[in-house]
Amino acid sequence: MEIVKTQSEGKTVLTISGKLSTTTAPEFSAAMEEVLASSNALVLDFTGVDYLASSGLRVLVMVQKRLYASGGALTLRNVRKEVMEVFEVTGLDDIFDIQR
Repeated sequence: MEIVKTQSEGKTVLTISGKLSTTTAPEFSAAMEEVLASSNALVLDFTGVDYLASSGLRVLVMVQKRLYASGGALTLRNVRKEVMEVFEVTGLDDIFDIQR
């Protein structure tokens, strides 16, 4: 997994590529903790994400809860069809702001 951090219109944008799996979830979680310490508006660009496991979903839910509690916002964009199916099957497509 690779994460590239940029800033755009006052938001932190993380462009993620690879798999969000049990193996990469700790790295993903650590990156999210670092961003949450300094940003209240986060965009995750999923263009390069080709696999999303439950451990990755757990991190996303944690990020969403923390941002919501502090009045922040999380947006997921460019979610591939196969990853979008995970959100749809779990019902999380109604919880997250997903821009295709």
